[in-house]
Amino acid sequence: MILLARPLIIVAGLLAFSTGACMAFWRLGMLPLAETTAGLAIMVSAILMGHYANEYADFDTDSVTRRTLFSGGSGVLPSGVVPRSWALYAAVVLLGLTASLTAACYALGLINWSVVFLVAIGAPLGWFYSMPPLRLERTWLGELDNALLGTMMFLIGYMAPTGVLDLEVIALSVPIFLAVLANLLTVHYVDRRADEIVGKRTMAVVLGARTIRLFAFLVGLLYALSLLLMVLLPIPVVICFFATVPVALWAIHGFVRDGGPQYGSVLMVSFFIFVAIGFMLA
Repeated sequence: MILLARPLIIVAGLLAFSTGACMAFWRLGMLPLAETTAGLAIMVSAILMGHYANEYADFDTDSVTRRTLFSGGSGVLPSGVVPRSWALYAAVVLLGLTASLTAACYALGLINWSVVFLVAIGAPLGWFYSMPPLRLERTWLGELDNALLGTMMFLIGYMAPTGVLDLEVIALSVPIFLAVLANLLTVHYVDRRADEIVGKRTMAVVLGARTIRLFAFLVGLLYALSLLLMVLLPIPVVICFFATVPVALWAIHGFVRDGGPQYGSVLMVSFFIFVAIGFMLA
């Protein structure tokens, strides 16, 4: 069940949360432990719920795709190591746990309405990403949904300690959304053949080879829009942000060359780490 949760992919969510928490540290000059821990517990529960639901729903695709470190699911269910139903049971339990943790933390005053609002939006988006009746991951809306969820993890990392949604965090959410979306394009591009076989119409399936051009465009747009952040964020953050440009150029070149899933993931992770460092230095 541990491998079924795809621990490596959970790290990306933790990095998104940590980036938000580092921004909160910059804003507050400290990081309230109880509130931050409450937000982290809720987010991890929600991530696990989404992963188990996705493993259950993607059994058909994962059975015919070529699994990599970054794509193709955990491979646990197609191998028959555990029954497929276990993933569904775990997802349902974790959905209830996420709701219970959110209610309890709110009642104890550890989180405010802003975090509750994010969870109220994010939990359904995470569930219906894979599960019926919406099954958004089987349409081109899936990438947008998942990119929004990744952005929400960053927002929870900031809003759980601060309790506010201000201009700076909204502005930074835009390049984070684009970085997550670009990563998803590279991951889904590898799975496009298997997805097409089972009837999925993801962005990568619909666009085909044009996915590569969209990836390059999104990465360029990410840095173009980030020029606007120079007036809102501390100089160390801006410097660290643009320090990832060599990684971006490497990612574009590599994805154009061989279409591998690692390029978007490395770029996204680098972005989270460097921005977090920038806030710690500010």
